[in-house]
Amino acid sequence: MVGKVTPDTMLSASRLPSVMGYSKYRSPNDELLATIDALGNKETPFITNEAMEWGNTFEAAILEGAAVRLGVSNLITQHPQAYFHKLLPLACSLDATADGNGITIANDPDKGIMVMDRDVITLEGTGVLEAKLTSVAPEHTPALYRGVIQLQAQMDITRAKWGALAVLYRGTELRIFLFKPHEATLRAIANATLDFQRRLDIWKTDRHIDYYPPVNSADANRTWGQGDEQTISLGGEFETWVRDIVEAKADIKQSESIIDDREKQIKAAMQTATKADVGRYEVSWPMRNYQATQDRIVKGKAAYSIRLSSLTVKEKK
Repeated sequence: MVGKVTPDTMLSASRLPSVMGYSKYRSPNDELLATIDALGNKETPFITNEAMEWGNTFEAAILEGAAVRLGVSNLITQHPQAYFHKLLPLACSLDATADGNGITIANDPDKGIMVMDRDVITLEGTGVLEAKLTSVAPEHTPALYRGVIQLQAQMDITRAKWGALAVLYRGTELRIFLFKPHEATLRAIANATLDFQRRLDIWKTDRHIDYYPPVNSADANRTWGQGDEQTISLGGEFETWVRDIVEAKADIKQSESIIDDREKQIKAAMQTATKADVGRYEVSWPMRNYQATQDRIVKGKAAYSIRLSSLTVKEKK
């Protein structure tokens, strides 16, 4: 296993799902701002978690298991260099490559081999292998962000005619998804890459950031994390949207009031009981136990400002 080798100053295959809007964890603006920070020589924070660490630990075993099951040869799991697209501003790193030796493999779910978009596939020449580890239930078709788009980009960059996505599900079931280059996906990758580079070029030229439309409210919070003391005028459909917020919050308030009243009545009836059978429902009002802790002195914090995550709406009088 080799650490990150692609430059932070350009788009890479592993970041494509975020830029294309498929990631559950990062947005296009997250990737754009991270790249702009790298171009400005700001240190890129190292992102990791326990799941990622276990993925790195088991990567070689996943790749070796996939190679044996497929019957490919010359498995190489050490690729210390980055690979660059000949036409697009796009880079990738590789988990592994292997020689397919022209063998033909049929779709065989019982063996955990899934041939995507066809019944059989011929492994011509050297292909690329990507390893993933996940806690989700085994899939018949992997999520696009779970290596599918990344693998298509890797095949395009290396000009490989086949790729294998080896996913270890819940630590107990290995599934191998075999792909040929998919033209529609490659066109989408090319368009996303060129658009990403266009936004970088705008920043390089005039230091203006051409943001992507935020994917949700939390993404907007991160994108525009600092506010200026100014008032702007918004009309038209924005008034309708503000009214929607006011009415939805009123509905929430009413629902919360109903919940509080019903909980009060049920708790008064349960008293010290921790469970109650209520027709087709079972209600629990359990205890939560905490371990004793030692006294601590909390260190003070310097003054700082953050952007609030929710809008405050007041109706004008």
